This record gives sequence, structure tokens and C-alpha cells, in this order.
Amino acid sequence: MSVERLPDRGHQRQRGSLLLEFMVVAILGLALAVWAGQEWAQRIRALQARSLAAWMQIADDAAEGFLARHAAAIALAEAPDALAGQGFANWAAPSWDELQAAGLLARGWQAQGPLHRTLGLKVMRDGVCPGTACRVWALTHARPALRTAAGGVDEALVAEWLQAAEGRGLVVWPHRPGALSGAGWRVPVPTEGGDDWQPGVVALAARPLAGERGDHTPGETDAFLRVGDARDPDFQGVLTVRGVIRSGTHLAARDSLQLERGWGIGEFCAPEGALGRARDGLGMLACRQGLWSLLARPAGGGYMLNSRRGCRNAAGDSSANPVTGACACPAGYVMVQVAESGSIMAPEGLSMGFVCLAQQ
Repeated sequence: MSVERLPDRGHQRQRGSLLLEFMVVAILGLALAVWAGQEWAQRIRALQARSLAAWMQIADDAAEGFLARHAAAIALAEAPDALAGQGFANWAAPSWDELQAAGLLARGWQAQGPLHRTLGLKVMRDGVCPGTACRVWALTHARPALRTAAGGVDEALVAEWLQAAEGRGLVVWPHRPGALSGAGWRVPVPTEGGDDWQPGVVALAARPLAGERGDHTPGETDAFLRVGDARDPDFQGVLTVRGVIRSGTHLAARDSLQLERGWGIGEFCAPEGALGRARDGLGMLACRQGLWSLLARPAGGGYMLNSRRGCRNAAGDSSANPVTGACACPAGYVMVQVAESGSIMAPEGLSMGFVCLAQQ
């Protein structure tokens, strides 16, 4: 007689549990792999956005150099070929090859950069143009716009680019397609090249470096001066400077130059050639070989003194020194007798004339 063996249900349950655990581990592993892949792709995109900003900054520096050389000529230009003699067929759209040939852009600079983008350069004018009041600036923009596969603006990529641009970036946003918006300022998009200014376009603005006419960048930064700025600040109030004021040519004052502190003749001074005033308020001093020396003093005047009439003449009019209003010399001057008439015993008395000479 044969005995039928029943299946081991406990063993079957154990095999089913192991299979379920393997499936859970595989699903978790797949999820982690997908997450890691997406994270890695996002990091790569962020690095590409930062690389794009750095590449555009090099081009923007070249645009600033171009404006530094030619902004004055562009402000007065009557035609687009006004700079043809300098190697630029159209000053409003200088090519990168032309900038390289002019030494404004490194020879190794690549025309195609990160994210398979190219760059456009647009030079613009506003104000009264052509003319000395014309203002010149430029836009360096990436082509094409930063957009997703679905066609919308890639806001994550734009955000990474703006961070890398350190507050200087401009973007055309979908809710404001007619303007390039940046940190605290906004400019209208150029009227030419409409396809270049779709939502998602990023750009940098350039203006002439210090020392050139047409120095202007649209926006609120116009109110501030930069180091080396050539614009006249035209301050309307009192200006107080604690240190030395140095002029490259000459110092001009519309009314007068006031020297508040006085010095004594023979006192130590510096630097050589400095000018000052005498402590008594009369006379100019010059610093010579480390000592204050008298440079010039006004005339000390003179007067006549009579032994009987005092500071009056025979007609009874005053004979006082016109400088002091008395028969005396100003401070810092000594009296020198230059005339004498009459006699101390005579009825008209003795008259003596004096001049006042500067005391060294």
C-alpha cells in the first residue's frame, strides 16, 4: 500500500515571502536609480547654465571694450557703416570675428557655447541721436531661448543662469514678453530681430567704460558713480573730503579759495611747493625747503604824524593809514620814517611821514 505525501505548505509560504521581498528591493532600486539619474541630469543642467553665464560674460566684456573705443563715434554716427574704417561693417551689430580681429575678444573664444547656444550682439542708441547727448549701450543675448521640450520657459534653468550672472542678468518672461527684466530695472526688447527676443531669452547689458561719451546703461544704476567714472557728478551741496583732493590738470573755483589755517614764517611745512597764508591773515606763504617763506604781502600803507595836530594835517583832515584807519601799521609790518618837515618848536609843529613794510 502506497502513502501519498502532502505538500509542505510552510515551505511554499517561505518561497512566496522571499519572492515578494526581492520584488520590493528591485522596485526600490529602480526608484533610486531613476531619482539619481534625474538628480544627476539636473546637476549637469545647472553646471551648463553657469557655464553659459560665464561664457556670456566674456562676450559682454568684449562688448564693453567695443563701446569704450567707439561710443563717441557711434553717438554721432549718421550711417550704420560709420566704423567701416575701423573694421566694423555695421556698428549696430558687430560680429564676434570683427571683435576678435580688433583684439577685443580672445582668439580662442568659441562662437558656440554651453547648451549648444550662440550669442547675438545688438548695439543701440537712445536720447537725441545722432548728437553729443546720444546714449549708447549694448545687449549680449543667448540664442535660442532657454525653453523646455514642451515649449515653455525652462524656469529652473533660467534661475540657475540668473544666480550665476550675479544680479546682472536680464530675462524675457512670458508675462512680460515686450521687455527684458532684471534686478530692479527693465528695458524694452529691440524692435529688430523679433525671433531673437522670445520668452526665455537671457541677456547681459553693456555700457562704455569710463572716459567715453555716451556712457549710459538703462536702469536705476545711472544714479551711482563707479570707480574711474568720467561723468560729472554735479554735486549741488557742500562737499566734505577728509583726505587729499588731487586734480590731474588744474583746480578752478568760481568765487574764491579760502585757506582757513594760518602759518608762521619759518615754521616747518610739507610738501614742497605748498601754499598757505600767514597766521596774521596778511600775506601768502610758500613751502620752500621745508619752511614757510613769505611769498607776497599786500601793501602795508603809510601815514603822517604831526607833533601838534597828531593824526591830522594842517587843514584838519585825517592823515591816518588807509589800511588801518589809524596812524599805525598793520600787524606783521614795521613803520619806516621816510619824510620829516617843520620843527617841534615851530607853531606848525614837526610832521613826519611813515610807510609800513612787511616784517620778515
